[in-house]
Amino acid sequence: MKQVKFLLLPLFAMVISFGVKAQDINAVVEQFNKGNDAFKAENYQQAIVDLEAAYAAAIAITDDEVAETVEGIKTNCKNMIPFSYSSIAGSLASESKYDEAVDYFNRSLAAAEKYGNTDITKESVTEKINLVYSAQATNFAKDGDFDKAIETVNKTGDDEAIDKIKKYAAASYLKEAQTAQRAKDYKTAVEKSKQAADYNPESESAYLILGVSYSQLKQYKNAIDALEKCIALKDSAQAYYFLAAAYQQSGNNAKACQNYKKVNDTKLSANAQAQMKVVCK
Repeated sequence: MKQVKFLLLPLFAMVISFGVKAQDINAVVEQFNKGNDAFKAENYQQAIVDLEAAYAAAIAITDDEVAETVEGIKTNCKNMIPFSYSSIAGSLASESKYDEAVDYFNRSLAAAEKYGNTDITKESVTEKINLVYSAQATNFAKDGDFDKAIETVNKTGDDEAIDKIKKYAAASYLKEAQTAQRAKDYKTAVEKSKQAADYNPESESAYLILGVSYSQLKQYKNAIDALEKCIALKDSAQAYYFLAAAYQQSGNNAKACQNYKKVNDTKLSANAQAQMKVVCK
């Protein structure tokens, strides 16, 4: 939090008379001192209550004899009240109380506008709120609630942050798809790889797993669509091999031959060569 510069209030000047005016200014000073003590103790909720009361009382005093003291109290309150709201917001954010943190950052801006504090601006508050939303979205993503994560990070309008969360979601689903495929749970592999591709349409790995899994389920048209998308993103010997096999199973030997010829992986080339003898006629 930015350091607030306190004014040295000429308290000795307050003993002006024994009349009502002296009693009034003394009451305002006492109220301000309560708020100042709470502020220094980082009891910001109480500080806000006392400082707002002190400010309201100070503006009601118009006597020139205590004008310097009144102005000092008002100036300090104008600085300290918005910063109190901002400090509460920061503490709430550190405790992962994100919605409350956003509320208090907005309150800090409202207080700054009310009291004419130019240190807290809409731009600075928006930046802090966006950081809160990004942190909240990351937590949602870690918990696997990717839709909520995307919804939250979209509030920032930060394309880079949005893309980061989407890729995080895609990577998580891709990992689940790989695990399912190794376990020969192809229906789950299809479901998870589709979700990975939804969040990251540039993931050739997602389309490869999707295509291979569809092939294992004998859904060759879907397999062909997925593997074509994989190859459009990046040449892959695996994708060419399974694409050729899918075309072969679909009865399109010409396409099968064409794709088998593109398999240049040593582990797959022998099988590809063997199949070419069947389909390349």
